[in-house]
Amino acid sequence: MEQEIWEIVSVFLMSTVKFVFGAVPMALAMGFSFFETVVVTSLGGFTGVLFFVFLSDTLVKKFKAQKEKKKNDQTKQIDKKKFTRKNKIIVFIKRKFGIAGISLITPLLLSIPLGCFLAVRYFKNKQQIIAYMFGAILFWSVSIASFKLFF
Repeated sequence: MEQEIWEIVSVFLMSTVKFVFGAVPMALAMGFSFFETVVVTSLGGFTGVLFFVFLSDTLVKKFKAQKEKKKNDQTKQIDKKKFTRKNKIIVFIKRKFGIAGISLITPLLLSIPLGCFLAVRYFKNKQQIIAYMFGAILFWSVSIASFKLFF
């Protein structure tokens, strides 16, 4: 019984940060049923989203305040922004797919902390960010856990 609790806690905690390539396969490897996998990984992912959206919001506000202070302190001209390949990809995803695109790729390709940070950085409505992230987490949890039913 104690070992089962630690397995559930470890999958839950893994789900808060690394989802599709971490928590879901981990749960399936530990012998969780389809329902247990979906419930534990989804709840972990939801917890991670809530934590990292509000943490990211705080960090973004602090960065903006520092940037404004630095801008006001400087007397010389500020250098132009440099567009790197990474910046161009982020801007492309933001413009082409919006919050839904970032939310959908977050559990699959990005980690939950990084996806939440990008979403908070580029979109202002936290309720919408959370709703889309929850939907994407549930979608990927059911999709990946379904492989156990078919194979």
